[in-house]
Amino acid sequence: MDMAAKHVGFVLAAYGVAGVVISGLIIGEWLRARAVRRRLTELERLGAPRRARAAAPAAASKKEQTA
Repeated sequence: MDMAAKHVGFVLAAYGVAGVVISGLIIGEWLRARAVRRRLTELERLGAPRRARAAAPAAASKKEQTA
């Protein structure tokens, strides 16, 4: 990149904004995953069982309807 170009400030600002936005998205997802993991641990501590597959009950009911 030619650092003497007139638009170099715009390009660097665009890279900076993109970096901040992408970093914010990554940090937001990381924090959300931590919260979900924490909530799941709390539910398991209270005795809530995990489901093997969320789609399994719907698939079973469709098979019953066609039979």
